[in-house]
Amino acid sequence: MVLSKKRIVILGAGYAGIFLATNISRSLNENIGEVLLVDKNPYHQLLQEIHLVAAGFRTVNEVKIPILTLIEGMNIKFIQSTVKQIRPDKNLVVLELSEISYDILIICLGASTKYFNVRGAIENSLPLRSIVDASLIYDKVSALIESNNKHDIVIVGGGATGVSLGGALSDLIRESKKTNSIYITLIEALPTILSGWDERLVKKVSEVLNEKGIRVMTSTAVTKVENGSNSINVSSHRSNIPSSLTIWTAGVKGYDIKITPEVEKTPDGRIIVNEFCQIDRYPNVFSIGDISAVKHENGKLYPPLAQIAIREAKYLSKIIPKHFLNSSDFVKGLLNEKFEYSIKVQLISLGNDDYVGLYNHYIISGNLAKLVEEFAKSTYIKSIKKSGDAKDTILYEDNLVSQVLSGITFARFTFMKWLKKDR
Repeated sequence: MVLSKKRIVILGAGYAGIFLATNISRSLNENIGEVLLVDKNPYHQLLQEIHLVAAGFRTVNEVKIPILTLIEGMNIKFIQSTVKQIRPDKNLVVLELSEISYDILIICLGASTKYFNVRGAIENSLPLRSIVDASLIYDKVSALIESNNKHDIVIVGGGATGVSLGGALSDLIRESKKTNSIYITLIEALPTILSGWDERLVKKVSEVLNEKGIRVMTSTAVTKVENGSNSINVSSHRSNIPSSLTIWTAGVKGYDIKITPEVEKTPDGRIIVNEFCQIDRYPNVFSIGDISAVKHENGKLYPPLAQIAIREAKYLSKIIPKHFLNSSDFVKGLLNEKFEYSIKVQLISLGNDDYVGLYNHYIISGNLAKLVEEFAKSTYIKSIKKSGDAKDTILYEDNLVSQVLSGITFARFTFMKWLKKDR
């Protein structure tokens, strides 16, 4: 039996939200349901490339795509507004100037910077979580380059963002011929950078950072960031480091959104969901991406990575339409297709043209790693613009057929790139 027209509301147009909206709209006839996408910005940000904006190797327009362009011709209504509150008990979302009701809600509001209560960190350092942040960092670094004085740039946080930023800024400084006057230090509280990544990949990345002249300090917890008369002092239990510019990439926490009644969250503010990406108390409310805490079968939480957000979005774009006509599936908890995904590719940018990665258990670098990165970006954008066309989204499936097709498609992509270059 076909029920009345339902409304799916998606909060956030990051990797999870935009991928979900475009893919799920393909499965919904306008007479059955409508998709409302809400974001405070009119554009989608390619956050995996904002470190290149911070180093001047990408323009702002190259890493942001107008949302209306991405959803043109689709069964999606875009609302540009800031989300103020979620009322799951009333199936209601409160925006700046209005309220919207929903039948199904997916929260994909992303993450914000986590400062770990370090004194002075918020006041005396710059975060890197948006295009605006990246532009500000570029302006600050450019000013240091033009000053003709000696400077230290300190990056706090040795995760993927900090490591990528360090590599990109090193390239900028080298091109500016200021390697003897501007120095980069990368500080990580844990015993290793890129904690949780493949050890072979971490070793290779560490070698590249060393070649680029970046000083890496591990097992060094920052205790204070103090703004003195001439420079910033970054204090740790080991030493005090003078800094002309401190950039904070040490961690992320779930986007701070008011949910009433309150739902269970992790200590870092991520919304705890079950194996179906649902909030247990409200089975018609889902959460994916960096704001959600989804457990892997080993009991650990999936890391806040773009590839995980996209896989979660792909998962929901299948199960929501499948159970959409029978609302009791959500109410009674009859879903049985759990979210599962094993990370098979790890890839990191280390500068303007440098990539290192792990692909099919092999360490890759140079042109091959760059091609894999370009392929991933091309496939992602194509899948969005084609409204989840099956032959594109199958690359995001976690099965043998998908892996084989991914290999074939990547080979074709590489061949076409070679043809264009040869011409």
